[in-house]
Amino acid sequence: MGSNNKSTNEILIKKYKEGVDTLILEFVKDVLDGKRDDSITVGFVNDKAAMTIENLTGKSVHGNRIELDANGVKHIINRHGKNGKQDHSMEEIEDIARMGYVLANYDLIEFHNEYAQGYRDKDGKMSPKIIISKKIDGTFYIIEAVSDSKTKKNHIIS
Repeated sequence: MGSNNKSTNEILIKKYKEGVDTLILEFVKDVLDGKRDDSITVGFVNDKAAMTIENLTGKSVHGNRIELDANGVKHIINRHGKNGKQDHSMEEIEDIARMGYVLANYDLIEFHNEYAQGYRDKDGKMSPKIIISKKIDGTFYIIEAVSDSKTKKNHIIS
């Protein structure tokens, strides 16, 4: 039984490492080089996630695009990068480029009644912040601002 868990974990780590999205990786590099100041789509809210998010927040987000913008990249690098002020969990930019993998294969979505300044829902209220997590070799967290606005976009904020 112990070796089965080990092999399952090794497979999970292998899939995670293979989950680098080259478009996201190039976007991150371009942001860090000062070449881009826009956003990129890292995934879409799938049906399972949409149901969970709606149950937690009351927001309908079926099919929403999930975007990472230049400010999000800078925040991640400043807080969690090689010289991060909080930790070094995103020391390698390839980890940022694996966000799509985490979003598609998450383990848990949580909402702690916190809201994202700078992001609004269709009623003009601050967007709820959800925490999406995936246990790999440690836990990978994505903080996302949920929006039910006409733009149909959620935003990664950390």
